[in-house]
Amino acid sequence: MKTKDGVELAGATDPGCVRRNNEDAFAVEADLGLLVVADGMGGHNSGEVASAIATQTISEFGRRMLGGAKSILPEGGSAGLSPRGRQLEYFVKTANTMIFEKGRAFPKDAGMGTTVVAALLDAKSLAVAHVGDSRLYLWRRGELTQLTADHSLVGEQVRRGQITAEEAARSNLQNILTRALGAEGGVEVDVSEHPLLPGDVVLLATDGLSKMVADAEVSAVVAAEAEPARIVRLLIEKARAAGGVDNVTVVAARVPSGGTGVKGIVSRLFGA
Repeated sequence: MKTKDGVELAGATDPGCVRRNNEDAFAVEADLGLLVVADGMGGHNSGEVASAIATQTISEFGRRMLGGAKSILPEGGSAGLSPRGRQLEYFVKTANTMIFEKGRAFPKDAGMGTTVVAALLDAKSLAVAHVGDSRLYLWRRGELTQLTADHSLVGEQVRRGQITAEEAARSNLQNILTRALGAEGGVEVDVSEHPLLPGDVVLLATDGLSKMVADAEVSAVVAAEAEPARIVRLLIEKARAAGGVDNVTVVAARVPSGGTGVKGIVSRLFGA
């Protein structure tokens, strides 16, 4: 599937090799350029309830506010954000409210929560909002860069210089989140915006990928494959081959190559 300006999209989820149920969820709204990945947590089946609410709510509000003749802007929002950034922040905060209120209303779902990473993109730029440790990566010209910061205990320790990234990858505390949707009535959402260039690949993934597949391997797969659907399938296969100890979800978007050289890049950036 493709967006209106030709960004190719694909996504898939897999329970992995150990767990029976899949608490991950994802959504791809090609006509809106909206991508969502969520990794639920909670007793019984509550994790999959939370992740489903997150993806469905963000998709629903995306269609309401972006899918009509006019784009609708929410009131308020964090200072300094573009209209698209404000919309994405609003979608995620609304999902938080929905999960929190359902957890209060139904005792069996009490305490449920989910991570979320959501993106609004076109061929020129990207807005990303996230809560938790599901990630968004940008692959550009052979280099993979994580554009989100994990809201986890080990993530905070790495940022403070208390442990190295290698130590974090081996830590028994990887699953302790410092922020999640549904944990409280309000949530702080990290929102950032980035330019995109021809040939860029955007990846959204749950920690079922990052725990199992090193960034260098992820980058090698993206470099070798042109189609997002194959990138998604191969990355999930690699996570399973490495043990597949968690559910794994991957969504990929590739910006069309378009023209070459300076002229092509200027055309993409400014619509010349």
